[in-house]
Parts: sequence; C-alpha cells; structure tokens
Amino acid sequence: MLTIIDVVAALVGVGRLLRWRPDAFDAFDKTARGFWVSFWVALMILPLWCYAVVDQMDRIVRPSPERFFAFQMVAYAISWLAYPLLMVRICDFLDRWPRYYTYMVAYNWFQLAQTVAWLPMLVLMGFGAPRGLVAIVWLTTHGVLIAYAWFIARRGLQIDGATASALVIIDLLLGLLIDRMAESMA
Repeated sequence: MLTIIDVVAALVGVGRLLRWRPDAFDAFDKTARGFWVSFWVALMILPLWCYAVVDQMDRIVRPSPERFFAFQMVAYAISWLAYPLLMVRICDFLDRWPRYYTYMVAYNWFQLAQTVAWLPMLVLMGFGAPRGLVAIVWLTTHGVLIAYAWFIARRGLQIDGATASALVIIDLLLGLLIDRMAESMA
C-alpha cells in the first residue's frame, strides 16, 4: 500500500533527478515492494491523461468517441506494463538485473515530472495557440524528457551512454507502437 512516506521519499528522489543528481536513486524504495508501489503513479496521473485524451477527441473527428476512449484506456494500461516487462529481459541480457528495481522505480516515479512537463503544451493547445508555437513547446519538452530518460537509464542501471541511448529509443518506439495500435483499432 502507498504511504505518505513513500510519496515524500519519491518526490525527494524526483527532485534530485530534476537536478541531475546521481544520489537521486538513494531516495527511492529500490525493493520489490517499492517497484509495485511506484505503479500508483499511473493512478495519480490518470486524470490528467484522461483530460488529454478527451481534448484530443475534441480535435480529431472519430466515428465512436467511446470506442476511441476505451482503446486509449487499454493502451494506457499496456504502456505502464509493457516497458517494465521488456526491461526484465533486457536487464537479464545486459547483466543488470541487480539494478532493475533501482531503475524502474525511478523511471515510474519520474512519470509525475514528465506529466507536469506536458502541461504547458496542453494549456497552449486548449487555448488554440498557433501550431508553430505548440510544435516548439512539444519539441523542447520532448528533448528535455529524452535527456532525463537517458540520465535515469544510465545512472539507474549503471550502463554506458550508448546503451542508455538504445534503451531510450526502445522506450520511445514501444510507446509509439502502442499508441498507433490503439488509434488504428479505435
């Protein structure tokens, strides 16, 4: 069960990650319990994610908004499970299994910061900002988040920069695959 102590410790860790501090990982519960508790983040950010999906439905004509929303919900759940499952195999392959919880707990909790980072873009889109401005904000936000993902992979798994880059690319491609499948099925 998630406790206030878990949340405070994780927020301290996220704050350290945002300052690129290698000791950020020490703040997280790097146990199997901490791993499972970190999935509460999925519920914490779900309301904002639902808002983004509904906002997207308003801008994109769909024959069945309910079907679109349902498939997006399934994709959300899959996206929270697919990468951690894939990382079990990758960590075994890289001989980094002892660092799996360290990495995944920080990765999951960092989704809070990632969600907050996307807020300006949602606000701009909601107010009908010019597409060029939205594109600049999207590219900048995505670039910064990719850099953080690289840092979390590199330091969390204690791997070289090229391997961390490969993991970031795998994560991005997996997310794109899940999103495209959900959209095509809806």
